[in-house]
Amino acid sequence: MTAIRSWRGYNPPKPMVIDEGRRLRRGPSAGVLALACVSTLACAGPSRSAATALYPDPAREVRHVIPWRAGGSTDAAMRGFAAYFETHLGTRVITENVPGGLSAVGLAMVQRAAPDGYTLGTMTYDALTVEFLGLASVSWRSFEPVCMVTEHPSALIAPAGRWPDLAAFRSDARPRPETIAVGNVGQQGIWHQHAVAMEQALSIRLRHVPYEGGSGPQLTAVLGGEVDAIVSSLPAALPFIRAGQLAVLAVMARARDALVPDAPTFLELGFDVDYGGFRILVAPADTPVDILGTLEAACQATSDDPDFQRWAREAAVGAMWRDRVATRSYLETLAPNVQHLMNDMDAR
Repeated sequence: MTAIRSWRGYNPPKPMVIDEGRRLRRGPSAGVLALACVSTLACAGPSRSAATALYPDPAREVRHVIPWRAGGSTDAAMRGFAAYFETHLGTRVITENVPGGLSAVGLAMVQRAAPDGYTLGTMTYDALTVEFLGLASVSWRSFEPVCMVTEHPSALIAPAGRWPDLAAFRSDARPRPETIAVGNVGQQGIWHQHAVAMEQALSIRLRHVPYEGGSGPQLTAVLGGEVDAIVSSLPAALPFIRAGQLAVLAVMARARDALVPDAPTFLELGFDVDYGGFRILVAPADTPVDILGTLEAACQATSDDPDFQRWAREAAVGAMWRDRVATRSYLETLAPNVQHLMNDMDAR
């Protein structure tokens, strides 16, 4: 099985106040314009259309669709990113939560939007799942990646004190197939896939319980005792881990994560389990290349912003910059791995 490499996660961000004086209402910063000129030749003058030459119009808002419920890890991370991104883009960004169908409902809204740069979306791992399941007429290939924002590992997380380590969890599960309940965020979604891969590696059988809408309901379930454990992202669970309510039994990554340095990886315990997720900013297909260049440049300026980096470290969002080309290459490499995992699930 080909492993999916992951990075760090996040912690829900502290409330932020952005100084209105820092918002560049007259348009993008000189740095953003310079980056856009270099990457797209957008400053050639006559070659740009009248519509795109004015982008972004500081009098118009950019709509940003998050296809997961408010209060979850993706919501917190991407709202925090958007607060800095809009400053570098030069116009206000309004975020809207449109959950449902493993992110298909919100992504379909973005897919149908006019390709004018004024509707963007957050794409997560389950966009690939939706396509392979045929849940909706949504394909990750139907979007233009703008940039990668975060990348983070999955982990096996349980109430503190339930099991001292992964060995105890495995010993408890092996003689009791399909008894231990493990929560995920949707049937055949990201953490269901990763939990099944973990099952195969540990030679156990679990009872999988889906919680649609994101990590919020999933965390509520494990904290309330509805399920025995969850497979989730580290950032989503980090506040409860730090509070001593939850414990990480093992991380699905090549190396230990700095957020939970005492938690071992599955690999160091002898199990080939290395999976994670991501958050990518996308635009509708056929968005003009010069508009994409402006958006990409604003993403890079955000990534380079010391204030954003400081927030990202404190909030532990797992900030990971990749440009448009690198992000599309990442998705093209990941897609067959996801399909392989789903084929394994169908074969069980």
